[in-house]
Amino acid sequence: MIRLVTFDFWDTLVTDSADNLRAQRALRVTAIRRALHAAGAAVTEVEAEEVHERSGVLLAERFWSQNRDPSREEQLRIVLDTSAPGIAARLTPAAFEAALDAYISPVLAHPPDLSPGAARAVRELASRGVRLGIVSNTGRTPGVILRKVLERYGLLGYFGAISYSDEVGVRKPDAEIFRVTLARAGVEASEAVHIGDNPDADVVGARSIGMRAAHYTAGFRPPAAQADLIIPDLGMLPDEVFRVASKPAGE
Repeated sequence: MIRLVTFDFWDTLVTDSADNLRAQRALRVTAIRRALHAAGAAVTEVEAEEVHERSGVLLAERFWSQNRDPSREEQLRIVLDTSAPGIAARLTPAAFEAALDAYISPVLAHPPDLSPGAARAVRELASRGVRLGIVSNTGRTPGVILRKVLERYGLLGYFGAISYSDEVGVRKPDAEIFRVTLARAGVEASEAVHIGDNPDADVVGARSIGMRAAHYTAGFRPPAAQADLIIPDLGMLPDEVFRVASKPAGE
């Protein structure tokens, strides 16, 4: 019996556009520039853009490539200190909080769209008594903001066990983020299905702990060979989840 379905967030529950991503980046660069100015470092827009890019490389090397994630506060300190070591410490607590809010919130000004069929899949699974969760890596936008996106779409209340990597400190495909989610839901791995777009983070990650894995291809991604389910359309998910429940994991 499948008691829990967990969703990836980006490119599964929601889909963003290139225009949105550019607009979000521009707002974040402005937030970095204003924060550095408040700390006593007057930088140009080009210099702020360089800080944004160099800090992304640093975050990837130090954390993301190691399947780890800093908190949103630590991430902002790392970003600002990319400009000059220790500069983040020059901000007053109030100035740091204002900078943090500006840095993490561009997605709220330019929100992603719900993926086709996502709302229907969530509501149908819930109506059938299946618990729902989220297991998702974050980048520049933390879980606290992604919850607000789901709230705007009227879906947040459907999800019980939510694990965003900046809050757990661990990124997919590391088994720990799945383990934490299962514990929060009170469900065994054999009773759970995870769906996501990434063959490694979502499919390999979920299967490594004994969960079934559904690969969301959106009709154009090559299907992951290791997936228990291939889902080109999220509207298929509720029926497919109950179909796979009759088979042992891995078959």
